[in-house]
Amino acid sequence: MPVHPAITDPHVRAHLERLAARAGTIPSGATDADGDDAARIAELRANPSWVRMPDDETLESIDLDAAGLALRLYRPRDGHRGTLVFAHGGGWVAGNLDNNDALCRALALATGTQVLSVDYRLAPEHPFPAGLDDLDRALRFAASGADGLIDPARLGVAGHSAGGNLAAALALRAREGRAPGIRVQVLLCPVLDVPDPARPSYRAHTDDLPLTARGMEWYWGLYLGDAADAAPGADAAAGPDAGGPALVDAAPLRAVAVDASAPVDVALVEAAPLRAAALDAAAPAEAALVEAAPLRAVALDAAAPAVIVAAEVDPLSDEAEEYADRLAASGVPVTFVRRAGVPHLFLVFPSTPARDEVLAQVAPAVRAAFA
Repeated sequence: MPVHPAITDPHVRAHLERLAARAGTIPSGATDADGDDAARIAELRANPSWVRMPDDETLESIDLDAAGLALRLYRPRDGHRGTLVFAHGGGWVAGNLDNNDALCRALALATGTQVLSVDYRLAPEHPFPAGLDDLDRALRFAASGADGLIDPARLGVAGHSAGGNLAAALALRAREGRAPGIRVQVLLCPVLDVPDPARPSYRAHTDDLPLTARGMEWYWGLYLGDAADAAPGADAAAGPDAGGPALVDAAPLRAVAVDASAPVDVALVEAAPLRAAALDAAAPAEAALVEAAPLRAVALDAAAPAVIVAAEVDPLSDEAEEYADRLAASGVPVTFVRRAGVPHLFLVFPSTPARDEVLAQVAPAVRAAFA
């Protein structure tokens, strides 16, 4: 299978070509395939590359338990300031404490912070908002001080891919006082809205990539479960009379008004924070929608400073930039990096300089947040 021509980073391209030569496909194969969802999920969860790296003279890792929630704390040995509560990627349906182990180590060392990785529950067995609630539990554990391991006055959230979605949604909870306060949100190639085939980055990235538009739609459906059918844009032709919630039109992420008199499905807003720019803030059921799509948040002013990374060759790149723009327009300090010539997942590829260069770019903003 060919590698997408827009992937021009030579190290990343070489890595994908090796994978394609060995497996006959690149990592998106399971998500783009037809057939039984259970078999495709099992294939994703059996990834042999997910391993825990050994500790070394620069960093130690400590396994922790928060009332049954498995956590792993990464601590730079030369000192650290602040703690990022981290959610791994995997489309909400795969992943564990090992699949982003190398990224957590690199993030901790680059920023001089502790990283508390969370083994949150996965869909479809545990659909939205289970994973978000687990990340919330981990943040509260960190805010308790974790038996002296963590400074509760210097906390942030972070996440990669689907984990970036959870981190963004939790940052919104913190903004509203529904979760412990944080100083920074670090969103690495995050999912921030309902899959939108009309968005240019979706139209351009449909094949031969680690994450494709089709794959993103598959992940979304599994994460939201039955609520996915009620998501904005699940049926573009359906209106209030069709029985679905009358929310923002499916395609335009920039929509700024929602009919407050129309029914709204609670299960959407925390997963796509950007589109609901005029939900009635007094209606908690409507406000909860942003927890699935943070780009739809009613307001973003007073949110924690944001560090957002986007990959150029990624269906998610446009929504990441839009979220950064909206945060900045709301007066939130934002560091935004769009890495050229790389696809989704480039931050977890081995032996590629792109990851370390990007982390070096964003590290000053993280350090400043914890100063």
